[in-house]
Amino acid sequence: MKKDTSNSFKTEKGIEVTFEELHIRHINLLIDIKNRKLNNWFLKMAIINTFDDLKIFLNNLKKNKNKCIIAICGNEIIGYLNIFPLNKKETCLKISKPKLINKNCSLTDKQLTLGLIKKSISISDIKTSSCIINSDINNIDLISTSRELGFQPFGEIILWHGCDLKKSIKQNTQGYSSINEFQNISKQNILKIVNFIRSNQSPLIRNILDFDQDDILKRNNSKSGTLIYENSVLCTILKDLNYQDEEIYTLTISKYWDSRFNNILKEFIKRFFANAPNSNLKTYKENTQLNTFFEECNLKEKNQEIILIRNTIVKNEAKQVNKINQSLESIFEKLNPQGNPYPSPFPLKTK
Repeated sequence: MKKDTSNSFKTEKGIEVTFEELHIRHINLLIDIKNRKLNNWFLKMAIINTFDDLKIFLNNLKKNKNKCIIAICGNEIIGYLNIFPLNKKETCLKISKPKLINKNCSLTDKQLTLGLIKKSISISDIKTSSCIINSDINNIDLISTSRELGFQPFGEIILWHGCDLKKSIKQNTQGYSSINEFQNISKQNILKIVNFIRSNQSPLIRNILDFDQDDILKRNNSKSGTLIYENSVLCTILKDLNYQDEEIYTLTISKYWDSRFNNILKEFIKRFFANAPNSNLKTYKENTQLNTFFEECNLKEKNQEIILIRNTIVKNEAKQVNKINQSLESIFEKLNPQGNPYPSPFPLKTK
């Protein structure tokens, strides 16, 4: 594999910084990393990316979309990020937050971020329709760089933790016996859960993520599940794959949530944090009803993030000619008859 010099920067001292897919040929760079855990992960991704280039093994296989992009300065890795699909159809890719190890490089953090993300979106194939980046609300470099590369803000999310939960959430058992106990996700209820998740997503995010049963099962673990009342799903909690280094779970409640179930939801949240004290729950900022409820449950806001989406389908449509903005001459030209404006006579049929 030849060295990629199409994506590179030069520092003020004339040192070249390149942005490349991590490959087994970078093994000499990995040896210099002291972080054993990070070094092992780099080695794993180097092997994956290398096999992706060995066409003799991959002619009959799908192209791997789990990528690691690195920034190289001299003989050191000074930044990296990960790309991975968020759905089974691999139409939506997640670009992780860039990790910068900028030691003795004169490039700014924004330049490194720009180079890493630019390289990431350049390797997506025609099947990929969307890319997603989550950024801290105060990370100006990441937000501005993403916007520069065509990402648009979709919405804001809030991460909640229960480590400061001092007041006990009292259990109200009234009506609880009529609630099916917290159910793990299984083949018996998976279709019902998929329909619930999709119906409570906005049309845009539903089309972008395009979840099916396999995507829900991939987000299932011992802490995931659902609450069901009279054969209807009240809420679901699923592992959020957007976060690789943190235990984040997405809580989804029905758009037509009934306040009569508040006590049941409180007990559910209490049990969740009892079993997963180091985990966090994710909500959308626009869901004021649920966010206010979390505050009443004495949950504490940990962080706010903004979701940035680059939709290539919308981008391609935007490149097409806008028929509304055509000149008057071209419009009149289409209005003018191309042939004889008078209809030709038809022969009269007689019996």
